[in-house]
Amino acid sequence: MLKSALAWVLKTLPRFSVTLVALAVMWGLQVWPVAGIQTIGLTAGHVGGAVVLTILALAWGVPAEWQMGSLRYAAVGVVAQVVSTPLAVYAARGVELAGLNQWGDDLLHASFLTPVGFIAGAGAFSSAQMPRLWRRRLRLSIIALTLTFVLYSGTLADVQAVVAMALGLAAGQALYRPHRVEASVAERRVLVAVVVLSVAVGPFFVALDPLAEGPFSVVTQLLWSADLSRIEVAELCTASPLSDECLNALDIARAHGIGPVVANLMPFIVQLVLAFGLIRGRRLAWWLSLAFQFCVMGVLVAQLWVPGEVDLLVINLALVLLPWIMATAVLVATRSLFHVATNPALLRRAGVLVASVVLVGAGTWVAVALLYPEGFITINTAGDVLAELPLRFLPTVVSLIGPHYVVPATWFGWLVYEWVGILAWAALAWQLYTCFARPADPENAADRARAREILGSTSGDHLSFMTLWEGNRYFFFGGSYVAYHASSGIALTVGAPVGPAGEDIAARFEEFAHHQGLSVAWYSVDADFADAHPRLKRVKVAEEAVLSCVNTEFKGKKFQNIRTARNKAAKQGVETVWTTWDELDLAVAAKIKALSEEWVSDKPLPEMGYTLGGLKEMQVPGTQILYAIDAEGVLHGVTSWLPVRRDGEVVGYTLDVMRRAADGFKGVMELVISEALIIAADRGCEWISLSGAPLAGAAEDPSWLDQALSRVGQDLEPLYGFRSLAASKRKFLPEEHPWFLCFDDELKLPAIGLAATNAYLPELNVGQALSAVRTWTQARRPEKEK
Repeated sequence: MLKSALAWVLKTLPRFSVTLVALAVMWGLQVWPVAGIQTIGLTAGHVGGAVVLTILALAWGVPAEWQMGSLRYAAVGVVAQVVSTPLAVYAARGVELAGLNQWGDDLLHASFLTPVGFIAGAGAFSSAQMPRLWRRRLRLSIIALTLTFVLYSGTLADVQAVVAMALGLAAGQALYRPHRVEASVAERRVLVAVVVLSVAVGPFFVALDPLAEGPFSVVTQLLWSADLSRIEVAELCTASPLSDECLNALDIARAHGIGPVVANLMPFIVQLVLAFGLIRGRRLAWWLSLAFQFCVMGVLVAQLWVPGEVDLLVINLALVLLPWIMATAVLVATRSLFHVATNPALLRRAGVLVASVVLVGAGTWVAVALLYPEGFITINTAGDVLAELPLRFLPTVVSLIGPHYVVPATWFGWLVYEWVGILAWAALAWQLYTCFARPADPENAADRARAREILGSTSGDHLSFMTLWEGNRYFFFGGSYVAYHASSGIALTVGAPVGPAGEDIAARFEEFAHHQGLSVAWYSVDADFADAHPRLKRVKVAEEAVLSCVNTEFKGKKFQNIRTARNKAAKQGVETVWTTWDELDLAVAAKIKALSEEWVSDKPLPEMGYTLGGLKEMQVPGTQILYAIDAEGVLHGVTSWLPVRRDGEVVGYTLDVMRRAADGFKGVMELVISEALIIAADRGCEWISLSGAPLAGAAEDPSWLDQALSRVGQDLEPLYGFRSLAASKRKFLPEEHPWFLCFDDELKLPAIGLAATNAYLPELNVGQALSAVRTWTQARRPEKEK
């Protein structure tokens, strides 16, 4: 493992030669400075600034060089640095002359440049060539961070970063013209987290550079000033605890050491945990992230507000607050994405634990400050200790704003002074992570585990594995169960009941649903179930394509397309891999995620759910993944296969996810499906199912309802291509079996339609609906013109 990792690193490093050389030059000039060299932008003015530039080079420069190649990356970076320099100088001086730089650097006389124009400009330009998944993420991080830097720090280099970013984005967009596409719900959550984190990390980066002239520049400079020992602080403060010399010494002491550094990092760590919660769609993470933005803005106002100076102060303050205002606006605009509730019992337990840590910490502080007088310079009164108490739970950068009440003297006094608040923040971060990492509904998770156990030992239909997906509710009776979705007064099942055939769970479930005020709609059930319940009305909703494992040689003229695809794949070095999500290496998993996002981006409507799986469903244990990849590591296509059991034994597999790269091997789907048939045959299976294409079939003796649904399928073809999908599956000459919707009352069909729409498209918003209408209208126009 270690050897292969080292070999991969040595093989990959040459692809980043420009980034490596630039970093070597920058750090070399830090160690051996050359007079005047800083004005041409080859290094930073301080080690802290060099650390920030190194992080940006790794985050933005590495993917840019990977995408464009070293020579083009170097050329674009040099052009961005050269062109952005004079523009940044003029822009900076214009801001200065307009009086819009109350706490930034002196931009009229500034001349210090860094390589940030090279890094930000090349990164922004390269984003136009990247896959949609990474294009959005890279652009958002560059925009959010550069704006935060310029509004929070305000040096000439920060102005240059914004100018280079804007030029790079504009040039890349004009040259490559990437289309704006809709992101999936999961990706939109990631993008919100990227924005919030980029804004949150900005002040931390600024604090690393003592040359930064931001709103907290005084605190930043304290972090880099010469440290004072406890003895020196004691000498200055013993005689006169309230003197300027004592207070300045105490400020320096409070800003130095491991404790203050960790204390300043804790809010960012909590925000990192909240970003994890945002990615998982948690409502609690959204509320806390929103509160975090208002808290930061409140601290900034308290730090910067000067009574009586209102004119330009308000404008400058608004500019400094702009990154957090932007993050707040993004959170508010996307609030509908975050609807997953946190388990109330888990949340209550977390609240009790955090409150206990806070109370113990507060009690420890009060007890030590009052009962250990030799640990403090000041003579502590109960009033002083309690007045100091809130400051012990604030980051150092914030607590320095407040007045001093208590001055520690010994190492133990400083230990309690600094660490009671850190432990409270750590407890909060850990408990939030625990809440977000565990299932939102433990009862539902327990039901899902019970359903998995039943399915693993009994029989189910071709869709039964989908009952193990999140979002299902469960009804159990004996050794059987029904999985369903409930909305619009309808209990919409996921296929037929799972379990022994002799148990009459269908009647029991209908009785249960009626008690709940729901009407049952048996969705995508096979003919056996429909025939066994003649009292129910039926309508065909899909055609399932089934391939027998008897014929795996694909002989005959009718299978010419399949043989051609397999032969072509062998010549081009395209291979297939049968695996599971847990067995994937990180590189392939990332490629599958990117390919899935590309596929979703091409659709006018969001990715469908319910009986149509996606990336999340591919990760459910037991799901098999079959992907096609070439010798260069290019992923051409991926499919997922759901096991179907009879008496606990796997007798077949049902196709779920199908994703093909837009510029990939043309016959990749024929390749992977034929390979899946061979693998299933080798495992002793009887068949594989290519699943059903919804609303793509035609009934032999159509009723008015069949005709209506056929019309719906025809109208939906421009949006999802179900009929085209069904036609592609017929290349394998499958056996076709109907799937039915069974129900008891035709008057409930509108409600069933709403329930199915909500199950398939739970995240549909107005913008996506309008986009779908435009796509449908454009697709229908040629038909009318005929």
